[in-house]
Amino acid sequence: MYMNRTKKNPYTRQTLFDGLSVVAGIAVIATGVFTFVNPERYAYLFPVIFILAAVFQFLLAMPRLRKHYGKKNGKRKAAGIGLCAAGAVLLILAVVSAVCLWR
Repeated sequence: MYMNRTKKNPYTRQTLFDGLSVVAGIAVIATGVFTFVNPERYAYLFPVIFILAAVFQFLLAMPRLRKHYGKKNGKRKAAGIGLCAAGAVLLILAVVSAVCLWR
């Protein structure tokens, strides 16, 4: 089996973030499909959708907030802060939907 000997570790942090982003994106899509097929039956999944979407946003923001992400650090850091803000809004929506459903 051929292994790339130029890299010390093929499982870098970016590969981990990419894999987690794919898993979170697929989970958001799957729960969204289940929820919107029969909203009355799967209403409890709305907070889960919002939480998974928030995790997805935070995973997208993490590499942009790191140091040395690219040449234009300011713009990318601003994009990361915007993604974190979107994730925070989604977390607030998750809490509000959970309170409305389980009240």
